[in-house]
Amino acid sequence: MKITVEKFGRKDVFEVVDKIPAGYVVWNIGDNMVDGYLPITMLKPGTFEIRPETLKAIALPADELAFLRKVAGRGINSKKAASRRKGDIAEKAYEIFSRISD
Repeated sequence: MKITVEKFGRKDVFEVVDKIPAGYVVWNIGDNMVDGYLPITMLKPGTFEIRPETLKAIALPADELAFLRKVAGRGINSKKAASRRKGDIAEKAYEIFSRISD
């Protein structure tokens, strides 16, 4: 299944997946995504620039979706990033990412 999001004069196509593939991170686009889905992507090496050809989305319950969108804004955008942080927020993010990542 694919999801198309058209915002700000741009059209993005996301492949819906069941698990976050290795090397992917949450694309921190806030509420500019279809409700119920977390946008994920790969970044260009050494940058924070997305690789548009790698756009994917994963369906999540509303509470987990809101939480991961919020922590992505704080730099916790993957299981790896969560594992490098300390505290309750990082631990909760790590638990969710562990369950939904390959």
